[in-house]
Amino acid sequence: MSKNFKNFNIKKFNLKDKKNLHILKKIFGKMSLIRSFELEAYKNKKNNKFNTLIYLSLGQESIYATISEVMKNVSIFGQHRGHGIYLAYGGDPKKLVDELIGLETGTNKGMGGSPPIFDTKIGMYGHVGLIGDQVPVAAGYSLIMKNKKVVCFFGDGAAEEDYVLATFGFVKKYNLKILFVCDDNDLSVLTKTKDRRNWKLVELAKSFGLNAYDITDDPLTIYQTVKSLSSKLPAVINVRTCREYWHEGAGKDKETKNFWNRYKIVRDQLSEISQNAFLNKLEKKNKEWAKNLWESRLRKL
Repeated sequence: MSKNFKNFNIKKFNLKDKKNLHILKKIFGKMSLIRSFELEAYKNKKNNKFNTLIYLSLGQESIYATISEVMKNVSIFGQHRGHGIYLAYGGDPKKLVDELIGLETGTNKGMGGSPPIFDTKIGMYGHVGLIGDQVPVAAGYSLIMKNKKVVCFFGDGAAEEDYVLATFGFVKKYNLKILFVCDDNDLSVLTKTKDRRNWKLVELAKSFGLNAYDITDDPLTIYQTVKSLSSKLPAVINVRTCREYWHEGAGKDKETKNFWNRYKIVRDQLSEISQNAFLNKLEKKNKEWAKNLWESRLRKL
């Protein structure tokens, strides 16, 4: 990233507090599951085990793992980098693998790949690949389903689409129960934000009258921020994060001096307070699970 946002507006929490530790361990459990799944996806894509498009959520696991712990029993509108969203909200991993490798038993009958992951069992609606189209669609859904809270994810590139910005005014006019979450990895494919615009999403959202915060991807910071906003909707949170892999596929982004790995940071935090037994057991379990899952589904090809 052009600037290091690793600790941007981060909140400090005492991890000796049992409540804070319990929440963080629960979130990290989901982060580990997502990461294990995605690393297997990456490995198999790189080894040409399947040929469909994939958009990996590696590096951004904390956003989905945390949001799903605060915003429960909601309708979810995902984006192209949606594996982590789906898994965090309890989606069927088998259906997800099947979608990514093109089987009819996938979430979209194997015809969509990563972007349009759709599963009404968990209340998740995918988008059609038009950047940011899920934002106005989520608003329209929220207008009809007035008593249902909605979470809509999009990226910092999608934030620049005119229909995304216009939606902010619409949801405020009708005071819809919707939380917009921008996964801000500072890249629209390969173009940095500073080369695309000179305005900030949160400032623009506030100009429409929405509650809005700009924070880093620290789990407990996200948790407390979203918790405070859950009764003050509509709202926007812009979460500074780092993707680890290309916009699409199995190539790895160059790690600049401003890069950070939130998974590793959280893992180190837990390790420092004598949680190694928990970490080792969790990661071993998830790695074995992901490996066996992918191997079993790939045999269906």
